[in-house]
Amino acid sequence: MTRTKPTFNRAAVAAGILLSLAACTMPILEPTPAQTIPHDAATGQTLAEAREAIEAIPGISVTNFVGGNAPNIKGNTGYSVSFRVDPGYTLQAGDVLVDYIVRNVWSVGEGYLPNTQIQISSSTADGEPLFDLESAAAGSGWIPPVSPDPSQHSSVVVQLNPDDSAGARNLEMLTKDGPWPGPVPKPLSATVAVKAG
Repeated sequence: MTRTKPTFNRAAVAAGILLSLAACTMPILEPTPAQTIPHDAATGQTLAEAREAIEAIPGISVTNFVGGNAPNIKGNTGYSVSFRVDPGYTLQAGDVLVDYIVRNVWSVGEGYLPNTQIQISSSTADGEPLFDLESAAAGSGWIPPVSPDPSQHSSVVVQLNPDDSAGARNLEMLTKDGPWPGPVPKPLSATVAVKAG
């Protein structure tokens, strides 16, 4: 019969105790925003489909449509949509257009849920009637009322941060029909933008 040396047993027990203590003092890692923010839903439309839906409106050309990226180090992610009112067209229902853009973005299930904002920018060509994007966004209910200030180039930010009162209100409006991604909006009528003459 072979006897184990007592020093080996003591060393093994001591190593076991040290490992147990080390496990107790290891910090618990919090999940990253990329792990906790919903993304790549089984429903909703793609980024390309949302862009095409907006571009299908006569008189509107989308110049930029980005978003759905993984959250930054602060856990923020959002969208940016820019469009141009084509020469010869005038927007007759800017509030309807802004609402349509916001709901199209919210219906994108590809990528990450926007948890901070949707930035919308517009431009008109030289010599064309100016579009008051701020008033249109306020008229659609996505931003607080503003004084009219038409401009050739303008931007608005639709807040989606749940810790912000405007963001919480906007999220409540968006989720009335269910969680993200929302339903794909029906195509807009051709009368949103009207061709002169």
